[in-house]
Order: sequence, then C-alpha cells, then structure tokens
Amino acid sequence: MNPKNSHYQKIKANLRGRLLLNEPLAGHTSYKIGGPADYYFYPADLTDLQTLLAVIQDLEIPRFVIGKGSNLLVSDAGFRGMVIDISTAFNQMVIEDLMISAGAGTLLEDITQMAIQQGLSGMERLSGIPGGIGGAVTLNAGAFDTEIKDILHSITIIDPENGVRILMRNEIEMGYRDTDIAPDAVIIEAKFSMEPGETADLTEIRKEILARRAARQPLLFPSAGSVFKRPPGDYAGRLIEEAGLKGLRIGDAMISEKHANFIINCGAARAEDVCRIIAEVQKTVLKNFNVELKTEIHFLGF
Repeated sequence: MNPKNSHYQKIKANLRGRLLLNEPLAGHTSYKIGGPADYYFYPADLTDLQTLLAVIQDLEIPRFVIGKGSNLLVSDAGFRGMVIDISTAFNQMVIEDLMISAGAGTLLEDITQMAIQQGLSGMERLSGIPGGIGGAVTLNAGAFDTEIKDILHSITIIDPENGVRILMRNEIEMGYRDTDIAPDAVIIEAKFSMEPGETADLTEIRKEILARRAARQPLLFPSAGSVFKRPPGDYAGRLIEEAGLKGLRIGDAMISEKHANFIINCGAARAEDVCRIIAEVQKTVLKNFNVELKTEIHFLGF
C-alpha cells in the first residue's frame, strides 16, 4: 500500500465528513483551472474540522482551506496535500440587531443581499464581489470605496497552538488586499457591524454597483478577478493597457479586452498559460513604467 492510501485510511477512520482522493481542483475554482489534490475534504462540522487538522498535522500532510476558490490559481499539477472545503459546513448567516454573523464559507453576495433586505447598511458597495467570507476577510476584499475592514467586528479562528479563539477587529492589521491573519489559522466565522438603512435606497446602490461591474468587467468568462494589486497612485489596468498588452493571449488565457487587469480563461486555459501572461505583464510594465506589479490572486501547488 502506498503512503497516500495508508494516510487515507488513518484520516478516514477519524472523520464524519466526505473525503475524496485525487479530486480535480478545476471544478472548485472560478478560473476553472487546476490539477488534482491528493485529498479533498468536506468537514461535517467544527469538531470534524478540528479532528482533521490534528490528524493531518500528525501525518505532516500540507493543507489548504478553500471556500469558493474565486481568487485562486491552482497549478496544472495540482496540490500534493489536503484541500479543506468549508463551503457547506460553515455557511450559516445570523442577524442580531445591527450585527451579522456569517460562517467563513458563506458567499459574500448572499450576506450582502440579506443585509439589504433587512435594511442594514455597510455592505451594499461590495455587491458583486465573488467568493466566500473567509477569503474576503483574509484579503480585506473591497470595491467602490468600501473594504471589509470598514465593517468587520471580529473573527473566530482555529489557531493550531491555541485552538478556537476570537480576534477583535483592532487585533488585526488590515491593509490594501492584505491582512496579518496567520497563514496557518483557519477562519470559521466573521461578525460585521452594520448601520441602519432603507432597503429601497440600499437596493438602488446595489443596482448601480452591479451595472458598473457589468460594464467594466468580463463577467462572462472564468477568471479570478483582478490579477494585480493597485500600485500606489495608479491602476494596474491602466498600466497594462498603456503597455499595449490588452488582448495578449497565450494558449486559452488572455488579457481581457474589457478590463486589462483581468486574465480570462477563454476555454481550456492552463495555469502555465496564465503564469506566462503574468510574467510578461510584470516584465513589460516594469520596463515601460518602472512599476513592479504585485499579484493579488493566490497560487496553490506551484
């Protein structure tokens, strides 16, 4: 029996959730790109997740937590480790007065819509941002002058050393598309402080935001959203367009004609194709404008 199958038996014996072997990751990311993960697990609940984390730590199996896979590029070779999918066990939403609690696997869009329906203001300008709460908090997602940090109250995490604990907003450093949340911490819930609002007014703001997104972004093609962070005092999309790279295509990966900071999957793009475009963009923008573009998306399996 090879080590993978031996590990499979040890992992499976202690868990109640669904464990898959050699699961293709292309079906779990918005890019529709990526090879297989050795193990893919849907925990049944918090206890199940804690058990898994302890077991794979003992077996020294690398892990990666995924929600909706909306800001992720997975290697064509896949991931030699355990991918933990929190999208089903951690997707609850609760409103108490002006506070919204949401599991880390909950879609940000679902929470935004619920907040608007309940007359709670603070999330409406985040309308249309894909992905789950865990990723949105980790990256301090934002758009149209609103960021997660503006409304975040606290998060609940599993800390490998201290177990389940709560971090208040003032304990977390949150910058532009970045936070200091430890990479080995697993976010399981977030709470948001909202303000009273009128559903009709919030709905109009949401409609306006969604219309602006549809006009500017290539929403009909698989992508991971904006590929590069905004450089100080400028925009990555503007620099890429000025460099003459709009429409650059390698394989089935292409810089969108609609928004130059999106690299889209035109059909059967490979991670290698996307990476080659990223490298070409960084090289050309650095040469033409002396600006070093940094990626916003996450990479797995490289």
